[in-house]
Amino acid sequence: MNYKKLNIDWNAEPNAPEAVLEEIGTDLRLEFFLNPFVYHNIDNDEKGELIFKNCFKYSFNSCNDEGYFRGQYRYSNSELPWGEFYEIEHDWTNDFHQDQKILNQEIEQIGLKHFIFFLRDNTLECIAKEFEFNKLNKE
Repeated sequence: MNYKKLNIDWNAEPNAPEAVLEEIGTDLRLEFFLNPFVYHNIDNDEKGELIFKNCFKYSFNSCNDEGYFRGQYRYSNSELPWGEFYEIEHDWTNDFHQDQKILNQEIEQIGLKHFIFFLRDNTLECIAKEFEFNKLNKE
């Protein structure tokens, strides 16, 4: 499987990312706590967001780290290492999580990308035109 790791200097907090998913028009937004333990550019209690622009469909399913390592997902850790954010390069029209929600059925499907983000208690898969990552100011 061909993939590209997209989170170079950040990742979700490994113990309690407290991920919140929100649909905003045709975009999908995921807010979560960032990992200050490994990444020294991240402060304690700092949050980040991923915004998937022009999202066609997504799956925010309950596959966690334990299930993934036990082979309960359609990918294995040897194919796609758990715990990171990736763009997967393959035919997503024939390989996407069955528990899915179509957000924008009208979108042109040519050029869409398959993103996957492994969190402690969930896995987010998203088919979208592009993504944007932002660090959020502490409140």
